[in-house]
Amino acid sequence: MRTLVIGAALLACCAAEAAPHARDDAGQLVDLAQPAQRIITLAPHAAELVDAAGAGDRLVGISTATVRPPGATEVTVVGGAGALDRERLLMLQPDLVIAWRSGNRATDLAWLRTLDVPLFISEPAALDDISRSIRAIGLLAGTSDAANTAAQAFDRAIDTPCLGLPPQPAYVSVWERPRLSLGGRHWLNDVLAHAGLINVFARLDRAVIAVSDEASAAYESLPRVSLARRFDGSEDDRLADLLARPGPALAQATRLLCRRSLASRGMVDRWH
Repeated sequence: MRTLVIGAALLACCAAEAAPHARDDAGQLVDLAQPAQRIITLAPHAAELVDAAGAGDRLVGISTATVRPPGATEVTVVGGAGALDRERLLMLQPDLVIAWRSGNRATDLAWLRTLDVPLFISEPAALDDISRSIRAIGLLAGTSDAANTAAQAFDRAIDTPCLGLPPQPAYVSVWERPRLSLGGRHWLNDVLAHAGLINVFARLDRAVIAVSDEASAAYESLPRVSLARRFDGSEDDRLADLLARPGPALAQATRLLCRRSLASRGMVDRWH
């Protein structure tokens, strides 16, 4: 009888260990019966987070414009911000869907919540959210060792020598025609802060703002960060690509911006 009791306790313990859970960026607790084996991501940055967490081989569905991670062998495009192919998503039989509240349609998110499929909302607002998301996805996929290693590497990369410097004002160009820039409600402001910069429009409680030609000209002498791709192989084009998504690539972008910030101050000797 004692052996049976011990055996039952061990089974209960193993079952508990096999039922991962983690909080998403909406504060919701995501519970799985077992580590996710079939993951669908509905935003490019979400697929990059999954890959960083060591679960790229679990991806079965991705969004439009997502670059397929090296570890993902058989993936299907299920749509993205414009339209979600619901039938194709259901055919893939996911056991975890990672969506982006800012990039996916509210109607699609509402539909996903009616399904018997766990939904993880990815909405990084700062750099710390990215490493936290990598760890959370690692928990849900059962790849915590790889995820923790990647998260630690990300945290080390964004710990730049620019963090202790007085912030240098910078103008962020989202688009030229019409002229658009960033307000204070955007995750890129944290990237700038880690690079020793501060957005000139950070006090405005908006994500993207329209800027007059006169206002843009007034900031002509400041460091400029352009988010517009040139596709010319330049460092500016590479930086714009790295800054395009709230994912692991922001570590490289932060370091590149910091290096530029130090160079503009004649402090390249501080780079490590």
